[in-house]
Amino acid sequence: RLGRFKAQELNNLAWGYARLGHRTERSEALLRGVGDELKRRCWQFKPQDVGTTLWSFATAEYFDYDTFCAGASRLNFQHIRSFKPQEMSNTLWALATAGFSPAHIRAFDTTLVPASQRPSMSDVTSDPITECFAA
Repeated sequence: RLGRFKAQELNNLAWGYARLGHRTERSEALLRGVGDELKRRCWQFKPQDVGTTLWSFATAEYFDYDTFCAGASRLNFQHIRSFKPQEMSNTLWALATAGFSPAHIRAFDTTLVPASQRPSMSDVTSDPITECFAA
């Protein structure tokens, strides 16, 4: 049934359940269903939908790695200009709260790590969470 929902409607649904603040098997199943839709059609999620949906998952303590990667994949070098600061902030907060960190953390240390030891741009873009933080 969730397949008939628009991305914004899925976002609103997840947000509502996160704001309710109680967890049940049914709410967990609903969030899993929203996550499955995000993974299946992440290109339909606008920046606000991505930020708020991931915020909702983190707030509700729904931490599915593949779902967060799908959302993070939208905040990349190609789409960064379409994200407003609040949308970026919500996305990065959700990733950090969920405990997901960049696979290539050395990419961000330009002071102590020589350029020859930092990951290449193709390494950075190969991991959606690293690219999300880098963007």
